[in-house]
Amino acid sequence: MRNNRGNHPILFKVEGIVQQGDKKGKKLGFPTANLSCHDSIPGGIYAGEVVWRNTRYPAALYKEDGKNVVEAHLLDFSGDLYGEKLTVFAYQKVRDVRIFAEREELIAAISKDIADIKKLRIRT
Repeated sequence: MRNNRGNHPILFKVEGIVQQGDKKGKKLGFPTANLSCHDSIPGGIYAGEVVWRNTRYPAALYKEDGKNVVEAHLLDFSGDLYGEKLTVFAYQKVRDVRIFAEREELIAAISKDIADIKKLRIRT
């Protein structure tokens, strides 16, 4: 399946209402919008897009194996999305999920993931 512009294959698509999470991402400096999803979606870090109110935002996506939540960090976005309906598209897997011993290592890895996703120029 491809997106409506035909330029990126869609690995998965999730639609739903943003739910309250445990705010781990926000505490690390990377707030996320959490949406319920099927737990069969493979875990990983993905480059994608979020559609909110007919506007597309490039996003870094996180999905943990066996969990039924996808977390979307909208790049260069500031605002409150709780209770809002979003559509999330994953276009490319950036890396597998890893466990980090130190908080600083995790922050550095997320920062690198976001930089790598921005280089992909998913948004056209």
